[in-house]
Formats: sequence, structure tokens, C-alpha cells
Amino acid sequence: MTLMSSKPKVYFRADGNAQMGLGHVFRSLALAEMLSESFDCHFVIRNPLASLKPQILAVCKSIIELPKTDNSTAETAPLLSIINKNEIIVLDGYHFQTDYQNAFKNRGIKVVCIDDIYEHHFTADVVINHAGGIEKTHYLAEKYTQFYLGLQYALLRKPFREIAKNKVEKPNNLFICLGGADPKNDTLNILKKVEKTGEQNTCFLVVGGAYLHQKSLNQFLENTTLKVNLLSNLSADEMVFYMNQCARAITPPSTVSYEYLSTGGLLYLKVIADNQININRYFLNDNLALSFEDDFGYYSTEKIELCLKNQSNLFDGNQQKRFLNVFHDLAITTRLANSDDCKLYFDWTNEPLTRQQSFNSEPILFEYHEAWFNRRLADENSVLFVVEFNKNPIGQIRFQIEKNTATISYSLDENYRGKGLGFWILKKGVDALRNNLYNTFPNLEIIGFVKYENIASVKVFRKLGFRETTATEIENSYKYFIKY
Repeated sequence: MTLMSSKPKVYFRADGNAQMGLGHVFRSLALAEMLSESFDCHFVIRNPLASLKPQILAVCKSIIELPKTDNSTAETAPLLSIINKNEIIVLDGYHFQTDYQNAFKNRGIKVVCIDDIYEHHFTADVVINHAGGIEKTHYLAEKYTQFYLGLQYALLRKPFREIAKNKVEKPNNLFICLGGADPKNDTLNILKKVEKTGEQNTCFLVVGGAYLHQKSLNQFLENTTLKVNLLSNLSADEMVFYMNQCARAITPPSTVSYEYLSTGGLLYLKVIADNQININRYFLNDNLALSFEDDFGYYSTEKIELCLKNQSNLFDGNQQKRFLNVFHDLAITTRLANSDDCKLYFDWTNEPLTRQQSFNSEPILFEYHEAWFNRRLADENSVLFVVEFNKNPIGQIRFQIEKNTATISYSLDENYRGKGLGFWILKKGVDALRNNLYNTFPNLEIIGFVKYENIASVKVFRKLGFRETTATEIENSYKYFIKY
């Protein structure tokens, strides 16, 4: 079997401008970057800023620009003409409400919503909210909707995930960033308050491409006693560099606060939008950050030490693995095998590594395989699934049922090894078996036998929560079992 070059497509729908800021765009781009090794990512946006386009194209394969309209559901028509059934759209914005989601769901398109205000009913397949202190009970959603909540799903770009694993000691400078837009020019009010405290260290001030108050800011900087290093339109690597120059920071409780905390340091929060209130409450109540309004300039050593201690394990840098699992779960499907799959199964079963890990390692002749395959299809106690990724077969899983026990045999196409997909072959197969046979075998025990040296399969069974024991039926093997 040859590996097809195409990857599953994911479309990211988000907007950003001087009024709403750029947070939706940047966190969507962070997710796109995490997925880009396994998915083709495309970005859908209205009237993108010129400064945003290079950043989007650095991560996504294309930009799809939509015309401006006041009717958000009307814009679904051009998108439905290019997004196919079983492809994925990620919606990040508060106007993508129930009707908007349904327009895609009704066409068999997988829908993912990035949301942090939970104000409407969700029909999406997945909801992501990286705010802390949120439970799925806060949401109204369909029974099938899966929730991925909390800081372990923080939407961080690669440099921030990497620095989270390798934090450095920082000078006592001050980092200030109110996001990409700062529509009310809170930056200027913050600088004035910082000036009154007699701040002596350098202030690294970052403004974004949508910042519209440059004139009043320049006037302040010409006369201030502060040492201000003004920066704009920084890349993620540049943001990490300057954050690492600052042991303290002032940001809104938004994506930029997550980015700073991934580098480590004392964070002061300034709320500049209503949708930040919940994140602000969580960070303050859990002593992860301080209030700029209440605490800046009033130093409590005990409170500062508590914040820094609580932050120590806040971000682990492993978000990419988690999000790849989420999207693989959406994109990987199973179907029952049929007679056309005989040659496909034959190629898989004779792959050298598959034979090596099998209990009978001798190559199999096609005529024997064909007869065996046809018997299995005709046997009501045999269930054979083909597992597909972007409509490409990536492996198989077979269950042989005797009484109330199903014994597993599975394999992964050699072209897809090393990508963590063995886990999904087993998980999707087990789930499909349960969905197909639950009424017939409500207490089915599923069993797998694995050679000791087959480390990859051992890890897969353990990860899925199978119970492990030494096999008495087969030498030098583990026996794994689980009841459904």
C-alpha cells in the first residue's frame, strides 16, 4: 500500500480587527500550528490585516477571505461549497452560534468550537475552553458533544510550549502587552500608573498590528520618566525573547497571559473586555496571578511567593499531543471490511514487522489468505473493521467472538507507524465493536495477547486501560482484558 500525500483538511474560522482584537485569530493559529503535521490547515477570515497574512500563511496552506456581511449565517453558503462531508471546521468567535454550527453539522461536517463564554446551545462535536475552573455542566450542548477544558488545553504557539519545559531565570524588568488591538487604549492608563510607582527597571511595551492610539502613546513616551522599550508586531519567538527579559508582566486575562505564564513570572492582570472576567476570576481565586488595579505597587512577599509556587506546574508544554488526539478522534473512522478488502488485508498481514510480531511469523500465501478471509467474512462470530484516516485505510482490527469473549488481532499500515496511530486502531475498533454488538453481548470481555518484546502494542493496551497479566495460554506474552 502506498501512502497518499493528502492530509485531512481543517478550516479555521476567526476574525480580528481594531475593535474586537486579535485574540481569536492568534489562538486559532496556535491550534493550527499544533495540528499542521497531520492535517492540512486553511484559514477563513473577513478583511484580514495586512500584517496578519504572513503569520497565517506561515502556519496554514491558504487564506480564504470572506466578504463583509452583518448576517453571520449567510456566509456559510460559500464555505459549504468548499468544505466536504467529514472534514472539520473550527469556529472561534462569539457570533458562531447554534444556527451557524447547524449549517455545517447538517452537511456531515465535523464542528469544533473554541469558546469561553458558554452563552448559547452547542451542537458542535467538540468544545474547547482553555479557561480554568470551567466544567461541562456550565454548557448547554448535545449529548454527543465532547469537552476539552482547562489549562492542559491552553492554545499556545510552539515557542511558548517549548519554553514551558525549559524556563529561565529572568531580570526584574516589566513586560506590558494589552493584546493586538487595545481598543480603549488601556495601555496608556497602565503606563501612567506604573510611572507613579517610581518604576526604575526597563518596561518592554508591546503593541499589536491593530493598535490605533500611536499618537497619544508617542506623546506620553516623549515626557515619561519610565525607561520604555517600544515593540510592535512581534513574532512568537520574539515575544518569548522579550518575556524572558521580564520577571514581571501586565497583561489582560487572555491568550497573552497564558503565553507569559508559560515562560514563568509574576503576572498582574488588567481586564479590558467582558469575556475576560471568568479567566480573571479563576487566576485570582487560585492565586496564580495578581490584580493590576489592586496589587501593583503594593508588594506582599508572601502573596508573590504563593503565586509563583502555584504557577510552577501550570503549563507542561504537552498541549500538541492532546490536541492531536482530539482531532485524530474526529478524523479517524471505522467501517466493516468487505470482499474488496481481501488484497488490502493480505498486504498488511505480510508486512515484515507484522509477521515478526505475530505468533506465527511465517509469510502467508495468497491462496491461503483468500480462503481464510472469505471464511472470516462469512463467520457471524468474526467482526473485521478497516480503520481509515482521511478516507485512506491505515490499518485493521479483527475480533473473534466465542461465547462472551472477543479476542483482538490488529495491525497498522507500515506507512503510518511512528505517528501514534496504533492507539487509534485499537480504540476505534473497540468502540465500533461495542456500538455494533452491545445489545447482543452487553457484558462482552475483550482480550488481546501481545509478545513481551512488542513494546508498541504493550503501550497501546496500557494507555487504553486494559488490565494486564502474564498469559498462561501463550509463552512470553502478556494477556490484556477489559469488559464493556
